Amino acid sequence: SYLSAPGEPEAIDQVDGIVIAPLDGNPLTNCQEFRDVLYLFKKTRTIAVADNNDVPSTWLPVVLDQAVGSPVHGIGTVIDSGSNSVDQLLVASARGIVVFGGRYMLPELTWKIDNFWLTQDKTEFRRIQIVNDAINQIIYITLPDTRLLIGDYTNGFDPQNIRWAVWRFDVTVNTVALVNVNELILG
Repeated sequence: SYLSAPGEPEAIDQVDGIVIAPLDGNPLTNCQEFRDVLYLFKKTRTIAVADNNDVPSTWLPVVLDQAVGSPVHGIGTVIDSGSNSVDQLLVASARGIVVFGGRYMLPELTWKIDNFWLTQDKTEFRRIQIVNDAINQIIYITLPDTRLLIGDYTNGFDPQNIRWAVWRFDVTVNTVALVNVNELILG
């Protein structure tokens, strides 16, 4: 993964700007900064790298989890806040939707619908996209089969109290966006 110089997003050094995640034959699928640590995700791996006040090529990657990772659009943060005020990330993984706060918290948020989640086509997980609407307390997840999984957490943000529903539309849904705080756009 290539990283730019601080404050200069177009200044990437081809030698010193490289962070090499442990090589296992699988590509990086996602990355997210969270609490001043850069987390790199593969389909089934989570790796952390932290700034040591030297060039990125000297940063040491640490494998946090060798079984849980994320597909390409499988990281959900709070809308319009980037990661500055996010207290946790939502990670869509093969195990389910997992809360990540520096480590994965189990059981998964999708624990109640575990049988449903585990029947999803894992070869199509690149189609999953997750959006967390913290104002209305709803998680929107596009599924591999173009349906939309909704997680309503108005009763509590935990596996026991979250309520799940599947929405199907006459059109295929392969992306979801939330703009202007409460305007949901499905595409």
